[in-house]
Amino acid sequence: MQPLFIMMICIIAISVIVIVMVRIRLKNKSNELSDKLSQISSYSEKSNHEQAKERLYALNEKVFIDIPTDLNNGFYDNVISATQEKDFINHYKPYFQEAYSLQKKLEAFNITPSETISKFINDFGRINKLVKQHNDGVITFLLDTHRDFFDHCLKYPLDKQQRRSIVSEEDNCLVVSSAGSGKTSSIVGKVKYLTEIKGIAPERILLISYTNKAAAELTERMATNGLK
Repeated sequence: MQPLFIMMICIIAISVIVIVMVRIRLKNKSNELSDKLSQISSYSEKSNHEQAKERLYALNEKVFIDIPTDLNNGFYDNVISATQEKDFINHYKPYFQEAYSLQKKLEAFNITPSETISKFINDFGRINKLVKQHNDGVITFLLDTHRDFFDHCLKYPLDKQQRRSIVSEEDNCLVVSSAGSGKTSSIVGKVKYLTEIKGIAPERILLISYTNKAAAELTERMATNGLK
């Protein structure tokens, strides 16, 4: 019995030592990852929006703080398209995968992840919600700011749905409605918004219609030099 007892004691001791060593190793990895996350290259530096870059320079926030702050700085006062949202997610995805994998290992050994790791994982999981909140806020701001334009850019004020389709900056915007409900007016309003509010040159805009009649109507209603 004594040799068996000694063997069991040795096995338990070795197991405890292994667990302690694994815990130490995981804690070290947690500290290393926390440092790594605090030194992530900010997505804001990749922003193509000059206004966002100017704001970032003024705030002197070129280093990564957290995902919500980076999203706000990188797309300040600009609607985030689906393509941009995907690019933003992909910028952080490798870090999230590493953090999530480590978190599972830490939980297995009853180790609490650092606040930096926990916040990063939580923020990454909320990116879609953060983007929606950001876009809703920007769209509301644009509609309020340019209310007078939308009230007078045509002979009659545009309705709420027309206005939202006009300020949309998605790669594709599908407008579904019945005949005579204002789809052509939305197109006219969109062109005027792009040229008069956004400062886009008419030469950069191309309107395509299914029929020559509709194209002629658009040409007449637009009366904009350089517009194709």
